[in-house]
Amino acid sequence: MKTDPPADKAVAAIFKSEQSSLFRELVNNLNQNNYDIPENLPSEVKLFLKQSRKLPIWADYQRIEQAQTFFKKHASTLSLMLAFMSLPYDYAAANGAQVLLMSERMQHDTAKRLLETGKFVFDVASRGSFETDGSAISSVQKVRLIHASIRYHISRSARWNKQWGEPINQEDMAGTNLSFSLIPIRGMRKLGYNITKAESEAYIHLWNVASYIMGVDEILLADTSKEAFILDKMISNRQFATSEAGISLTKALLAYIDTNTDSTLQWLAPKYMRFLLGDKIADILHVPKPYLPDSYMLRPLKHWNQIKSLFGGYSDTYLQAKGQMNNQIKMNELKKVSINIPEALSK
Repeated sequence: MKTDPPADKAVAAIFKSEQSSLFRELVNNLNQNNYDIPENLPSEVKLFLKQSRKLPIWADYQRIEQAQTFFKKHASTLSLMLAFMSLPYDYAAANGAQVLLMSERMQHDTAKRLLETGKFVFDVASRGSFETDGSAISSVQKVRLIHASIRYHISRSARWNKQWGEPINQEDMAGTNLSFSLIPIRGMRKLGYNITKAESEAYIHLWNVASYIMGVDEILLADTSKEAFILDKMISNRQFATSEAGISLTKALLAYIDTNTDSTLQWLAPKYMRFLLGDKIADILHVPKPYLPDSYMLRPLKHWNQIKSLFGGYSDTYLQAKGQMNNQIKMNELKKVSINIPEALSK
């Protein structure tokens, strides 16, 4: 299946020029939308950066602002959804999970991987993120280039099985888009949050704009909640299956939660992950089965969330969530994105 030709061409130009240090320098300097494109880059890279800065003509700034208001209101919960739903949902795609396993980032750098993903979400979903002094465009370009670099090295590795398809292909990217938009909304509703159709579709639109910059074909960007639901079904029916990669990645994620949270969350983590994902996907990933019924632990939480939603009691969660993330970044010394390619992919 098709991948991302413009990004692949740009990355190949860097590595074939035997100036791989340019790649690291470029990626680590993509921190703000109005960055200056270095003159010492290959022409293919400069062209890629200029063209991928453009928003689609269908980008609706009013809907983007509505989505970012929604994110500000629910930032803490949406951040938790990354670990408990979005990432494991991606791991259920057996072929796509092979890339994450081979890159070795999730198993050995779980904290950094989560922080990088969390920072990416804040870069895209925060107010003013697509403005010149925002970080959405540069952050998306950074991820897009990293994906292309992984594909470049995987294509030269004897470990990749062609039966898995092309690594990080269009279907994989479309599924990831849904895991950032449709899937966390679905999880919040399961927990009892009252989310309107307008809020849901605005949030989907926000991530469609980001995914357009990411290089996802427009035909794979669902415009409505119904279309997103149908696309998700099509992708999951084709891709979701038990794999050693998916099981290993989920185990690493749960182990990280277990060693970095208090005893209450350690006990609850597999329970909530299974509840949010549903038994079918949880079984694919071998998420441990709980001993207590959903009603025992989740009913009070659902009722409380409904009450908070009605009275709008979320005004300070954005600052709390962003503050917690920034503290974690400092603790983990995540000043720059890790872009090391494991030796295994070069063999």
